[in-house]
Amino acid sequence: MKYFSGLLFIGYVVISTQVSAFTVYKKVNKDGRVVYSDKPFPGATKVNLQPINTRKTQPLPAPVISEKPPEREVASIAILSPNNGDSIRSNGGELTVTIGVTAPSDHNYKIQLLINDKPHGPAVVNNTFTLKELDRGIIKIKAQLQGRRGKVLATSSETVVYMHKASINRAR
Repeated sequence: MKYFSGLLFIGYVVISTQVSAFTVYKKVNKDGRVVYSDKPFPGATKVNLQPINTRKTQPLPAPVISEKPPEREVASIAILSPNNGDSIRSNGGELTVTIGVTAPSDHNYKIQLLINDKPHGPAVVNNTFTLKELDRGIIKIKAQLQGRRGKVLATSSETVVYMHKASINRAR
């Protein structure tokens, strides 16, 4: 019984404080200023306020946790040698080109060598090319990394070399 009466008393206190929270007292001073208070004071009149509009907030949706797919390895290709701007002296027009490749381990790939923007032979699996009988002058070298069906996965930057050969014409 004590327990029930204690709960009843607590309920009365809660309800009475909520009701008094909506009671406001108002007084207009001689100079025209309006004074409001939540406690009665001399000369104040009770103002009945409308209930406050309240709305229950919606619970936040659970955050969407998505697992990132594993990052795919990016294919890249570069010409390791010769260096850009090298001068090659070879009467036979011979040049060895070495290619560096980074590719996903699950890809079968081939390398297509381009000399002056034209394919030099078929695409192959090797990364070392020995070129012969190149003409003298400027030689532009690029390499393409190709997938199984010939799709270009990556292209190297262009390397320019200068091929020098001895002249067969003699000074007179």
